[in-house]
Amino acid sequence: MKPLLFPVIVILFATTSCRKVIDFIHDHPDAHDSLCRITNINLSDAYNVPIVADISYNNKGNPTTLFVHSPGYPPSVGQIAEVNRWFRYDKYDRLLYSYINFPPGFGGPPADANTSYGLGFHKYAYPRPNFVTDSLIFYPGDTTYPPMYDAGSQTSITGYTLDARGRISKVWNLSRDPHVPPQLIKEMVYDAGGNLPLPDSSLSYDNKVNPYRTNKIWQFIFNDYSRNNMVKIDYFYFTQYNSFGLPLNLRNLQNPPYYHTLFDMDNKGVDMTFTYACAPPKGPIDY
Repeated sequence: MKPLLFPVIVILFATTSCRKVIDFIHDHPDAHDSLCRITNINLSDAYNVPIVADISYNNKGNPTTLFVHSPGYPPSVGQIAEVNRWFRYDKYDRLLYSYINFPPGFGGPPADANTSYGLGFHKYAYPRPNFVTDSLIFYPGDTTYPPMYDAGSQTSITGYTLDARGRISKVWNLSRDPHVPPQLIKEMVYDAGGNLPLPDSSLSYDNKVNPYRTNKIWQFIFNDYSRNNMVKIDYFYFTQYNSFGLPLNLRNLQNPPYYHTLFDMDNKGVDMTFTYACAPPKGPIDY
């Protein structure tokens, strides 16, 4: 009977490991940032040319870059409007800076689709535990990183009120003049299922995991803490999921009346596919 001992041990170990994964997900429903990371997003633009967004992370698991590129883009089409993002953190692992490059023709602030391009530099501050400010400075021209000595032009200051769960609940327009009261731009109300209101009656939410939940930075910068995925159910498109409940493909619902895009990937086709790096919960996560 000794030869049977090893298979029995293997089966017991595998069963126990799977049980631990299931139990961990059940007991920690919001802990998907410690289970999976998005490594890249694939889609195609109006010319059916493939576009790839590659994401890199630091050793704390926070994203540091999101670079968009198009391998083999036809020269006749012209320059692709690629928007790349960089992220930097303070010693408390809070988002300190993020900057976004606006290529020619993209129409970054100040809005001019023909001439405006440059770099938008976001600086975040945390004056209170439940309040975050976002100061946007725009550097015009062919700029990859913020110039060291050029002050640029400050275009806006946005304030975010956080609820008891750390979600953005109110968005404010703040003035540099301390005598001018804050202006409430919008309130973000989540339903009993933890999702934002649907923009159209033909849409619904699935019961799976929103990709933004893989990291709190995605939830914050894209202002969406919804638990599930917004989907349009029909007989022509079906979403598939991995074993952690994350979508492997989603529709990019950018067209009217939806105006819903993930990761600001508008004008990039209708189908988005995701690649993840996942690890089961076994103490410190090692990717």
